[in-house]
Amino acid sequence: MPDVTLIVVAHEVTPKPHCQVVGVIGTETEFELLLPDDWNGKFIMGGSGGFAGNFDNAANDYFNVVADGWATVSTDTGHKGSNIVASWALNNLERQVSFGFQAVHRTAVTSKAIIADYYGSESQRNLFFGCSRGGGQALMAAQRSPAVFDGIYAGAPAYSWTKEMAGRWTHDAQVMYPDPNQITTPVIDAEALAVLGRAIMDQCDALDGLEDGILNDPRQCDFDIGSLTCGESETNQCLSPEQVAAAKAIHGEAEFGGVSWPGTPMGVELPGNPLGWLVWISGGYVEGGEIDFHPGSEQSAFEEPPIPNATWGFATQMMKYFFYNDPEWTYEGYDFSDYAHHAERLSPTLDADDPDLSEFRAGGGKLIIDNGWMDGSLTAYGTIDYYDSVLKFDPSARDDVRLFVRPGVTHCRGGPGPDGTNYIAALEDWLDSGVAPDQLDAPYVDPLTREPNGKGGRIICAHPAVVTYDGSGDPNEPKSFSCQVPG
Repeated sequence: MPDVTLIVVAHEVTPKPHCQVVGVIGTETEFELLLPDDWNGKFIMGGSGGFAGNFDNAANDYFNVVADGWATVSTDTGHKGSNIVASWALNNLERQVSFGFQAVHRTAVTSKAIIADYYGSESQRNLFFGCSRGGGQALMAAQRSPAVFDGIYAGAPAYSWTKEMAGRWTHDAQVMYPDPNQITTPVIDAEALAVLGRAIMDQCDALDGLEDGILNDPRQCDFDIGSLTCGESETNQCLSPEQVAAAKAIHGEAEFGGVSWPGTPMGVELPGNPLGWLVWISGGYVEGGEIDFHPGSEQSAFEEPPIPNATWGFATQMMKYFFYNDPEWTYEGYDFSDYAHHAERLSPTLDADDPDLSEFRAGGGKLIIDNGWMDGSLTAYGTIDYYDSVLKFDPSARDDVRLFVRPGVTHCRGGPGPDGTNYIAALEDWLDSGVAPDQLDAPYVDPLTREPNGKGGRIICAHPAVVTYDGSGDPNEPKSFSCQVPG
């Protein structure tokens, strides 16, 4: 095929016999396509995490789709490197465009052509499954490549790189680490975080009828952070005025450079949350320590810069290598005065925030978006805002686009809530039946195998409905819950 070079073609036997194809499109966009011997006639592309740079494939990682007969592909989006480093983008517009949208489109089109040639027939169903950066890739595919996929899953979508990841997260970095040269101890350290998390749960955990470490709807939690301010008789069960101000800033709407972005929901603070504040918001640099910020992501063989938490890392990398093209950039004294100019320049390439999904929908496309309420990185409020913009643009879009906000689930998966919903099966059911899902099963699963772990499960509800406990049933049985729209 024109502009495509195959690097590796090899037959592999695990997890099921398949042909591995590694190729390069154009200058340097590499892909890995897996073609099972016992093909089910379908194709699914898996999204990546962070700044990509490898062959992370969310579909195969979450559901082992090759073993089920799916042809599947992933792309490094045109560069190699740690998925929390963006130095590859320095003054390189081709790589920035490839990362923004072009690599996914070209990889998908190329893969479908290879599949048709290899099997002698075109794939009969084409899905995209991605979370985090992959969720942003998913929304970008629906907006810019509307004819490529029949069904798309966009989990915890990193869809606004200029506003959330560059702007909001730089704001949060200044709040938590006012001195960018001191990244060992945050304003809200682990002890203060435990105080904050316990206080929020003490007041709000039972609001949904269950004391289980899960807030079914954090919007019900009207906790006054100021009530934790230490008085004259200071104890270890209170926060300093500086810590109170920082917590309010993280939870609240942030304004910067003429734009704003919502804060983090209540209930993410618990130190036991595997992808909560300690990983994403507070943390603290530990020499030689690695931040495992994206479930399923391969451990990077590339050197990573010292960072205290993941949002700090992404924000400073975005500013250095996309916004200002200056590896020495720092937020010390930064006032966002020229932020809007650079955001406007980059947004068409990086941001998947177009609410017009009419072309995707006209072709029969179905889109499921989701976010965990306990996600400490990509706030569920931002995802809700995008979904609301889609319905504001065209209220009938709800026929083809559904949002699920999962109680107790952190970034992409994990947390105290049930996170075993099979979104691939949900998309297939929707495409086959034409019936949009109002609720889906959410079993508790083993974090590694993703198989049910015997603890039962609950349900998740299509927004704006909220998972509601009936008040008396077994909290580990789906029938004990229903979907209710708040009055």
